[in-house]
Amino acid sequence: MTMEYEKIVIGLASVLAGWVLAQFTGILKDFLRLRKIRKCLLEELDELESELERTLLIYSRMLQIYSLKGIDNGVPSPLSNHIFTNYYKDAVLGLNKEQRISYQLIHTLVGGVNSGMVELREVTSKFQEKNITNGAGSISGEDGDLWGKKVICEFNNVAAAIWHIRYHLQNPKNPDLSAYTKSHEAYLKYLESVEKRVSEIIKKAKTIPREKFESMYNPEVFAREIL
Repeated sequence: MTMEYEKIVIGLASVLAGWVLAQFTGILKDFLRLRKIRKCLLEELDELESELERTLLIYSRMLQIYSLKGIDNGVPSPLSNHIFTNYYKDAVLGLNKEQRISYQLIHTLVGGVNSGMVELREVTSKFQEKNITNGAGSISGEDGDLWGKKVICEFNNVAAAIWHIRYHLQNPKNPDLSAYTKSHEAYLKYLESVEKRVSEIIKKAKTIPREKFESMYNPEVFAREIL
């Protein structure tokens, strides 16, 4: 009986040890997967920052065109946030309140930026179609102003998204966005600087002769002056 009892105990111990090992392996696997997702979410923010800066450069170009009484035919390409869209739900329980609020705000802003591109394309198409129908030689001043205001609005939206991404990347563990904090104060000052930058771009563009516009435009130099 003793030998049989020992075999049973050993067998049960082996089963238990196997179960514990399986559980630990599963927990470790889930931990590593979630850590990878959180890392990828941050990497995606870094990529989005670059894409938003590119988009801001395009809108800056449009502001110059608006200043010269024109309308640009192009619209920036939509931004992709595949990792957030598909994997954020898996990582959300491992994030704190500040991180969740920041991520959700950022990607809501990114969605708004993409929607703004669609709206701008529709506005541009409508004005161009109207121009062709009327047989006019150029876009009317009223239509041009409406188009310019839309570009300014989208410029501001992109700039806001850039600030929130930079802030999150600088404070990945605690991107606190509470009102009346130092970060809130910094954000409001940033928005003021964006408004001034828009005015500067429009004002400087007025000095550029339209026939020299293409040759005087240098994307690399201009990019360093955006924000």
